[in-house]
Amino acid sequence: MRNYVIKTLAYNKQVRILFVKNTEMLKKICDNKNMGRLLKIALGKTVSITSLISAILKDNQRISIKVNTSSKNCKIFADADALGNIRGYISDELLKLPLAEANNMSLEQLIGDKGYLQVMKDLGMNSIFTGITEMPYGNIVDDFSYYFKQSEQIPSLFSLNIVLDENNEIISSRGILAQLLPGASIDIIEDIKNIINDNQLLLSNPNSNIAFKEVPNLLFKDVDIMGIHPIQFFCGCSKDIFYPMLYSLNKEELIHSYENNKAIEIVCNVCGKKYSFNKDEIKRII
Repeated sequence: MRNYVIKTLAYNKQVRILFVKNTEMLKKICDNKNMGRLLKIALGKTVSITSLISAILKDNQRISIKVNTSSKNCKIFADADALGNIRGYISDELLKLPLAEANNMSLEQLIGDKGYLQVMKDLGMNSIFTGITEMPYGNIVDDFSYYFKQSEQIPSLFSLNIVLDENNEIISSRGILAQLLPGASIDIIEDIKNIINDNQLLLSNPNSNIAFKEVPNLLFKDVDIMGIHPIQFFCGCSKDIFYPMLYSLNKEELIHSYENNKAIEIVCNVCGKKYSFNKDEIKRII
């Protein structure tokens, strides 16, 4: 199991603390030649937070997350279900940003002063909850802590450690989500924050010999391991999904491909899988 969330209870069962290790999954999701360091960090943070949240979903519940930057159509998406199927991607407008320009920006500059979070939870039984909050921090991580406090009234703390090498390749991704349970003192969150800050080397060192599954007990004295939640990248795309995109092409283009026996190829912008439509398939659309 290379990607997973460890579910724990701590502080005399007053706090739910989740630990995620998803390095291999982020490598796959961020494997795009048009994605520089900044976009990998932005997408990686969004996907890691979604991965942590997936571990508290139940039954057939789903969550969809959208990070909206101040620039129109420049967005970051991620969604997950209770089975730990995760996917994430960024809009074409962000992918079109020149690498030199993107790499000279900070994450706060990318988000801008009008960025906002949009979270939709499908709770099943036709029950959908949508929450929207501003992004006062502009770094995604603290903005999601702010979201849970404002929108769901759950004091929460996110902490992520995504490490890239000199070639801008992801070599380590670990994260923590702490949420107070009803009746817990708000002071506990500050205590957890201090513990995380004092142990950054343990959380961020990709060369550590310490197994990640040992980390909860190394950080917290009073912790009960409640289980391990496997997570995996799963796009869910299929050829049928992309048929409507062919209908958006003009008829002359379709006829040209048909008469010249040229297949039309469509690439999924989430997983990169290619779907080819041959002459006979194009003819049916015409």
